[in-house]
Parts: sequence; structure tokens; C-alpha cells
Amino acid sequence: MTDKNEEEQKAEGSEEVKEKEEGKEPTEEKEKAKFTFKCTRCDKCCLARGPIPITMWDLELWAKNGVIANFLPYLDVYTKPDGLTDLILKPLAQPKGDSEKPSTDPFAETPIEELLEEKCPLYNKEQKKCLVYENRPLSCRTYPLEYDGKNFSVVDVDCPGIGEEGMTKEELKEMRETAKMMNYELSRMRIALPVLSQIISSNFMKQLMKQQMEAMSKMSDEDKAKLDEIFKKDQENEQQK
Repeated sequence: MTDKNEEEQKAEGSEEVKEKEEGKEPTEEKEKAKFTFKCTRCDKCCLARGPIPITMWDLELWAKNGVIANFLPYLDVYTKPDGLTDLILKPLAQPKGDSEKPSTDPFAETPIEELLEEKCPLYNKEQKKCLVYENRPLSCRTYPLEYDGKNFSVVDVDCPGIGEEGMTKEELKEMRETAKMMNYELSRMRIALPVLSQIISSNFMKQLMKQQMEAMSKMSDEDKAKLDEIFKKDQENEQQK
């Protein structure tokens, strides 16, 4: 063995040791660790998905296909712990048994934080079937791959489909493009939602005030006097507290 060959082997060995010390795998191992995915239809992500973020792309698709009415009962607005506001597909709280008394409050709702492990409301557990598969949200189309604007990441490392063979380059490219589109569309929604909410709230208050003024204009003088008396009593009670 020549001195040159020995030096090359030492250089390669030292590079491998350096990579391991830095927490990196050797180059050959890094090339093997490519993302591959094939959905196994295990229904895991549908049974314990929790709230599913909805984008402008989803709303446009549903409106175009005339199916938005199927989603409306399950849409809700959720302000996350990090302060971001999302339009979500809200899971339905499953009954916990006969011992639990139903709420007498018609406006009572289960907090979203208690629904993080509940199934998607549009998934049929008995038939193991998505009821809106052709119109499923972007978030479902790209799961479990996500894109944050800079990097791709796997949000569910325990997903049985990760590492499955058979994913083509075209499928990988399409999944990455979908993940990027999800990131873009979700950003659009998070910018638009607070603005739209303020506009809708303002319009609602205007309509409410208009209705109240119209109702007041139709009241008789006697009814107006009675209403004024009620308001005065309420104010007196508040002052005495």
C-alpha cells in the first residue's frame, strides 16, 4: 500500500468520524434516508386527527363543486395557543356514556382543546371511508408531510405509510408541491380571516342596530315608557351592587 493511499483512507476515516461527532450519518446513510410514503388506508389519521385547518383553496374547491353545504356544520374558527387564528374542520365530541348528563345550555360547546384526539366528522368509521374524499382538504392531501416555508417535515413519524416502497419521483414531487401549496394557502387564510371577521362583525352590529331602531319606531308611546322604566330599574340595581 502506498503512502498516498494510506493518507486518502485516513482522510476518509477522519471525515466519517467528524460526521458522527457532529451527529450526522455518513454520506451513504444520508442518501438512504430519503422520504418515501404510501398510504396504507389504516385510517389512523382520520380517527385521531383533531381539528383540520381549512384554506382558501378548500373553500374555492367546495364552492366550485357545489358541496360547501356538506362542510358548513363542522366549520369553526379556532385561535391557537400561539395566537394564530385558523378556520378548522371541527371534530364532533363523541358521547362518553349514559352517566353523563346532557347540557341544558343550547349554546354549550365542547372546547376544541378536548377534541384533539377525536375523529374527523366526515369519516365513516364503520365503512372505513372518507365521505368527501374527492373534496378532502389540502391538509389531508399532504399528510403527513408539511412545509414551513423553508423545510419539509413529517408531522406523524408513527404513520404506517412512511418508508413504504413504491413511491415514484412524480408522486414525491406532487406531494412536495401540495405541501408547499398548503403552506401558502394557510398563510393566505391566516391573513384574511381576522380581517373578514372584523368586517362581518361590524356588518352584523350595523344590521342589529338597524333592526332595533326599526322595532323602536314601531312601538307605541306606552310601550316606550314601559321599556324606559325597565332600563331605569336595571340601572338602579346595578348601582346598588
